[in-house]
Amino acid sequence: MALPKFSKLGISIIFLCLFSFKVYSQVYSNKESSTFSFTAGMTSSNLIKDSIKYKSAILCSAGFVYTMVLSDNFNIGLEALYTGKAFKNESPIIKYRYFYIDVPLYLQYKLSDNIRFNLGAQYSTFTNSKVIVIDPNSNSGVNIKPYNNLKSADYGFLAGVEIDLNENFSLTSRYTISTSAFFQKNQINFGVFQFSLSYAVYRSHKQLLNLHIEKE
Repeated sequence: MALPKFSKLGISIIFLCLFSFKVYSQVYSNKESSTFSFTAGMTSSNLIKDSIKYKSAILCSAGFVYTMVLSDNFNIGLEALYTGKAFKNESPIIKYRYFYIDVPLYLQYKLSDNIRFNLGAQYSTFTNSKVIVIDPNSNSGVNIKPYNNLKSADYGFLAGVEIDLNENFSLTSRYTISTSAFFQKNQINFGVFQFSLSYAVYRSHKQLLNLHIEKE
């Protein structure tokens, strides 16, 4: 059966379009897939279940943060931090400073577009320490000496909240506690509160498809 004239005309137009245009299919998404950031902040540390009852003191931490998007609601975060954990005696005045490489690994739950809750674990390895003693006979007024480590390595639980200030800056508040505080008796345990500011230096995005039509 012969096709009507308007059907033949439609088929001719379709073929003309196919041979007159080059079609490239490649799509890009504006959704982030990962973020790399620098971070720095302060720590307030105490010893849990210690017999001397040291007072907490303030030190600092700094390092890198890498987060990867798992879904619309969850990210996973990995950090490498150089962290100071400090304690002191008030009578006599003696200050103890311990430095660790901390590696936190945590799951982020997105409470909103700008607020995230972090929950995970942390491994810490000892690097160095020192004790600062008030000495009136010293020119600087203090004596600073190397000191023995409290724990050569530590495992901890962490929980915290992260808030975006703008596109690149975010604030993080976190508390980390040694796992031995829950599972072992008569052990030295760290409890560390961290407050830090992070700056995102690199963001990657998902690449899916981009539709481009070029006429010959």
